[in-house]
Amino acid sequence: MLEIEDWLQDPLRKIENGIYKPRKLKKYKDSQNDLWFIFHFATRLKLDGAVFFCRQVLGAASISNDLGLPSLAYEQQKWYLDAFFFELMSAVDTLLQELNIVYAYDLDFKPDEVRRNNIKCKLPENIKRNITEERGKDWFYKVKRYRDISTHHYLVPLGSYTIRWGHSPSARSTHAVSMYYQDKEGNTKNENIETCKDYLDNVVQLIKSVWKFMAEEFD
Repeated sequence: MLEIEDWLQDPLRKIENGIYKPRKLKKYKDSQNDLWFIFHFATRLKLDGAVFFCRQVLGAASISNDLGLPSLAYEQQKWYLDAFFFELMSAVDTLLQELNIVYAYDLDFKPDEVRRNNIKCKLPENIKRNITEERGKDWFYKVKRYRDISTHHYLVPLGSYTIRWGHSPSARSTHAVSMYYQDKEGNTKNENIETCKDYLDNVVQLIKSVWKFMAEEFD
């Protein structure tokens, strides 16, 4: 009996003697398999990190403006939001490293040279199509935009507004937090910070769908 269930339901792992173990590539040497697993472990760890930071940022955003800790709550939102988007996009990047190893012709191709458009192998059409379709969607643009803003430019702009006014200790005011971004036309838009949960789900589903295709290369 497994003590911990794999929340990712990772198709590239198997259960042996009650514990999870990575599957093995069918065609390649152990060195290639070991190299793939380094990146696969990193992808999983980054998704775990994104889950953690998503929970933290939503918890910080739930702290009422009149609770007496608005400054700390605001700073926590900034810290955790930066980390959340960083981990999300990093998981996509390490997925590309996995693909480069699993379908590689040349293992000397350096990890810092791996990009979506220059992976040194021929990716299966279903994987290329899946990644291209998801990257073309609005949600992916916004995740990347948020990550780029927080990493390269400034901070993701946030705003808080009151939903319901409270007039007693048992009926405090409730509020919501918005994230601001620029769309592809340069217009400033905003969305509720709760949307982070949707972004997390979308990235997880993208990665799991690619893993499912990759599983054909493993025993």
